Amino acid sequence: MGFIVTAVKMAFFGLIAKIVQVIVNLIYGPSNSDKKKNGVLCYEVLYGWKFFDLQGGDPSLFTLKFTGVRDLTWIEREDVTLYTISEEEYIFVRTDPEVNIHDAEQHPFLYVAKHNSTQEVGRVARDVVVDYLRGSGKLERDGSNVAILHNIGRCGSTLMTSMVSRTKQCQVLSEPKALMDVVNILTRKEQPITRDATEYYDLLKETLVLLTPNPNRKYFIKTHSQIIYILPLFHQVLPGIKESYMYRAMRPTQTSFIRAFSGMGPVLMMEKMFMPQMPKNIQKIWAENRVVEFAHCTIIMTLANFYLYFNETKDRSDIKSFSYESLVADRSSFCKSIFKEMGIDEQYVELALTAMNKDSQKNSAISKDKTGANKMEVSEEALEWGKRIGQQLGIEMEGHDYRISNIQHAWDS
Repeated sequence: MGFIVTAVKMAFFGLIAKIVQVIVNLIYGPSNSDKKKNGVLCYEVLYGWKFFDLQGGDPSLFTLKFTGVRDLTWIEREDVTLYTISEEEYIFVRTDPEVNIHDAEQHPFLYVAKHNSTQEVGRVARDVVVDYLRGSGKLERDGSNVAILHNIGRCGSTLMTSMVSRTKQCQVLSEPKALMDVVNILTRKEQPITRDATEYYDLLKETLVLLTPNPNRKYFIKTHSQIIYILPLFHQVLPGIKESYMYRAMRPTQTSFIRAFSGMGPVLMMEKMFMPQMPKNIQKIWAENRVVEFAHCTIIMTLANFYLYFNETKDRSDIKSFSYESLVADRSSFCKSIFKEMGIDEQYVELALTAMNKDSQKNSAISKDKTGANKMEVSEEALEWGKRIGQQLGIEMEGHDYRISNIQHAWDS
């Protein structure tokens, strides 16, 4: 019932937002001649619409007043960052200088921090941005200053992000929305996302370069779990990028998913959103074994994540895997090892470990304060279902917690 009320509110206020924006555009522009200029169409944020706490990333969630066309150097300002993308347009935002959107301890999710602190929005045609990047030589980078943590979700990756943030050795990007946009664009296309899908290279490389604009600064990107669908492309477009993978046993992962997200919407909506992103063979397995329950949906998505990691690392040993269980077993050794993969000196390990005493998602809709009262558990039936499906995909589980027993390139304390 709560979701229906939220959906009705979103539809109503979303309609109001669109009507208000049409009126503002009629009064303030931009004109057709403004749209044809090779610059940044800049807008002042009059109001930021927000329908629920995890929302962010869509420029239609702002009421914007056009203020003029800026030179392209505007996107290189320190307080301007890439926000969201389409195949035709890149959207940047200037955020409140008083808000450090890259402080992952205060802002666990970058897209929420950006939405809440955006003061100005800049829209640029993609071809204009690409010409600018090529002319400045920025697309020649190999990404050696970038570390990225792929993960299955609910596995300690946000905690790891807080630990990295505390060292202040990298600019931290926790789940940048623009990468999720790349996933949404590419998974709708017919061509599978494989290493040789060269037609997909440019979009991802441009996005990564814009997210990490300073070649002299280290960056750490913690991805949303769905970013795994474009895993084969990262090393192709930025061969110097440092990649790691974080995971957890199936039982605690799925219990955590249930406690954090099961009340946020109907399973059918979740199925419609996420299942089409999966590889075709897993979509087929889902269709043949479909159980319309929240746990079964999150289990198949987690198995798809493992499957794509397994697939990519068949002939690669440079994406080490790190389990949450290993972190708990030996914090210091775990941290030293994963920091080595990320290019962070081990002298910062003790400082990083102090972040483990706090809730890494404290200032979010899925903090322990907000989800701690939920004592739901994943069922044995769902776990056994997942174990059978996993075997079809070459993923083996064992023990009470259904640990992945044949993970590749695993660090183990």
